[in-house]
Amino acid sequence: MIKNIKVLIAAGVLSVTLFSCNKNEKKPLSDTEAKSEKSSLPDNQKILKLEFTGTDNFTIKNPKLKVSLYGHDPLLADSPATLITEKEYEQTSVPFIINMPVPEDAANRIDKKTSERMKYYVSIEWDSDGNGKAGEKRDIYIDHDKEFPNVKLNGELQKVYLKILK
Repeated sequence: MIKNIKVLIAAGVLSVTLFSCNKNEKKPLSDTEAKSEKSSLPDNQKILKLEFTGTDNFTIKNPKLKVSLYGHDPLLADSPATLITEKEYEQTSVPFIINMPVPEDAANRIDKKTSERMKYYVSIEWDSDGNGKAGEKRDIYIDHDKEFPNVKLNGELQKVYLKILK
């Protein structure tokens, strides 16, 4: 019985996280632009190191993509995730590694009382086929079937799997 409840809670959190992020409600919490070198970061920021990889044959006509970091409290199933930060990058091939600046107090910006249990994930917006619309057929997107793009803000290199939308 307890296992079933845990599975239901996990499924609820995952579905709310995936589907509750309304683009109109996203509000960046940090406009600070930082260089990819940790030594050049302000004291109140850290780095999220991400390796984007995949097995598809990627053709990139538009190298500009936007990577976003979201945070959410896994115990609040009905609350939307909060946009922590986002940054634009240019990439001409896959795989690639990025260093994304993250505010040191990212969890506190969501809810100071629950900052120790915050969970994070990344998303991308990429019109890689250059047709003017991101997230459509033939664009590069995160492969949620392989692994959900959960990340930890611990400074270690983490993999995010990509695929071509079909």
